[in-house]
Amino acid sequence: MMGHDYRNCIVCGQEEPEGIFIFDSFVCRHCETEMIKTDTAEDKYMFFIKQMRQIWLKQNA
Repeated sequence: MMGHDYRNCIVCGQEEPEGIFIFDSFVCRHCETEMIKTDTAEDKYMFFIKQMRQIWLKQNA
């Protein structure tokens, strides 16, 4: 039986087994779904933007 590789989500910080990679940063399935469903007028939209900006900053460091 194969185990899952758990990775830290760049958005929520939790260790999760499933998600996507954007460059070398991991976004868990839950956060990916939340980001897709979040309207730009919601407060948490800006939180997602702030967290995702970390990916850009890492790539341009």
